[in-house]
Amino acid sequence: MTPQPFDARTRAAALLAAAALLLAGCATAISDGADAPVQADVASAPEQASAPEQADVLPTRIAALDIDETAGVIRVATDRGIYVATLPDTDTDTDTAARSTTLLGDRVDDVKSYQRLGARVLISGHPNDPEVSADERLGLWVGDTESGEWAPFALTGEVDFHAITAAGSTAVDAIIAAADTVSNSVFYSPDGGESWQKGAVIGATSLAFTSDGSALVAVTPVGLKVSTDRGRAFVEPEAAPALQLLATPPVGTKEWRIVGVDSAGALWSSTDGERWQQFGALAAVPAALALGTSGEAIYVATADGVFVSSDGGETLTLLVTLDW
Repeated sequence: MTPQPFDARTRAAALLAAAALLLAGCATAISDGADAPVQADVASAPEQASAPEQADVLPTRIAALDIDETAGVIRVATDRGIYVATLPDTDTDTDTAARSTTLLGDRVDDVKSYQRLGARVLISGHPNDPEVSADERLGLWVGDTESGEWAPFALTGEVDFHAITAAGSTAVDAIIAAADTVSNSVFYSPDGGESWQKGAVIGATSLAFTSDGSALVAVTPVGLKVSTDRGRAFVEPEAAPALQLLATPPVGTKEWRIVGVDSAGALWSSTDGERWQQFGALAAVPAALALGTSGEAIYVATADGVFVSSDGGETLTLLVTLDW
């Protein structure tokens, strides 16, 4: 079958259903405002769920979407781990039927945030283990996209990041920012996650860097905020749209832009986080938003699958019907 175009405005029901999949907050505010670097922690991880029935539970929520054109795959972060499906080439691959998805490794964590850095991925959230409290925090874990192996990486048991973003010329020298729901603080790492500094308490739910990392954009409960001092302080840009989700290309991409979707589904873009231009619209806020390495294409994940649009959301073409 050929790739199937869908008028975005006729798919309101499907996209509205996807809005229910948006990341649910589980923040518990604390008043720790320390700004000292926190070194990466490689302590032992919570034991992986051993009950056979854990592997049989299907995902119900999408946390993030990753378009990896180099590897030719789509990765979807869910409340049951990271699932991988083949990325179809819309020029040569005419089959967009339901594709089998595979779990990246053997972990079925409740993933709340996700960021890829080259061949490794960073996640945060909670372990799906019946023997572990639901409040247990993963901290930050790292996974190898080729081997599927996972290991604790930083801040184990300390943080619950619900948003992660990164920027840099290469994945090796990337800077990272993350939003912690335990402290409601922004965390910043200048060295790829090896060390961390705690910043402003703003309750961010989505984050994005400008191309050089000089500005950090944050979606907060009181509007869009921008920091130019590594997340220590944030200010509100003039006439900022009421964005709900932010997305940037993979680290190392030359054609860099920040794309956001507001509460009405309108699509906005910016290169500096201060000035925003509307370029299209979706019927509603999707579960996840992603960009590729080039062009004007945007990718969205909904309950129906993963779609791509090259005309500002006017037409959504089905890439993958997720088959858990």
